[in-house]
Amino acid sequence: MDNKDKIAEFLQGQLGEEEQVEFLEWVYSNAENKKEYFQQKDIWDSYKMYSEKGKINLKREWRILSNRIDLLKNPKVYTIRKNFGLWMRVAAIVIIVFGLGWGTNIVLNSFDKAEQMVHQLEVPKGQRSKLVLADGTEVWLNSDSKLGFSFDDDKKQRIVTLSGEAFFNVSKDKEKPFVVNVKGQSLKVLGTIFNVRSYDNEENVYTTLEEGSVEVKAAGRTVVIEPNQQLIYSRRSNRLSLKKVETNYYTVWREGRYVFENESFDNLIRMVERWYDVKFEYPKEFFKNMHYSGVIKRTKPVEHVLTLINYTTKIKYEIKGDVIIIIPDE
Repeated sequence: MDNKDKIAEFLQGQLGEEEQVEFLEWVYSNAENKKEYFQQKDIWDSYKMYSEKGKINLKREWRILSNRIDLLKNPKVYTIRKNFGLWMRVAAIVIIVFGLGWGTNIVLNSFDKAEQMVHQLEVPKGQRSKLVLADGTEVWLNSDSKLGFSFDDDKKQRIVTLSGEAFFNVSKDKEKPFVVNVKGQSLKVLGTIFNVRSYDNEENVYTTLEEGSVEVKAAGRTVVIEPNQQLIYSRRSNRLSLKKVETNYYTVWREGRYVFENESFDNLIRMVERWYDVKFEYPKEFFKNMHYSGVIKRTKPVEHVLTLINYTTKIKYEIKGDVIIIIPDE
């Protein structure tokens, strides 16, 4: 039995207690074994997500991709000759693994506006932050996000302004609705758990509801979102669309992972730029119609992201300081 079979049986829970102990001793016996285990576990985790949705044969496809990855030996410039039968299947299940801890490097500004104190919390690229507002509402802010807020006792609403991405666990107060204003729309709740993604350089605003209800005003309409639904507002077309989703995919970023499904290459790259505080240069026309799905873990450097993207799209890349140049490899 080779190492991949050992790892697969462990991940499937097929080993007895003594076998598990022996396996873990093997994993931690040296750095190479440990590295191999976690590489294979990353692949398995991403495939497992799609297997649960009935989209792939878990064991078969995991084995095929992990074998192909073993063939890549050049650590500097990566080139993959694509077998379309295989790579079109695995293009939807890329795993990207990289690091990002909860940020303490945040900027909190306070200033007077119309005789009231307004606070603005700024979370820079490469960081995340959590705060608790005066009313007990918990807010998680993702990278490159800004939250403005001012809660006065004599006001009838609790109003915040968001640019970027935030997860809200709103404290209930029937007398004072909680309002989130983002560019192009306004959200109103009483006590609710939801996520809002509204970056200025992205076309769409995504509001994903986990618990409670959210009333959204946008595009001249008022829409009430129910749990396990996501409202997408297109700034370009000024249109709204509502769909049922797995909410965990859109809120798990707080735990150091990002699950994305059918994400455009542009949006994926913007996300990586925010997390690493880098700038990408690439031919937009080449990647225009490419979309990716998978699991991103924040435990490894940006080079690992590029390597894993390269498993599904034939590219070369060059890193010059904080600028990363991506070149299609014909």
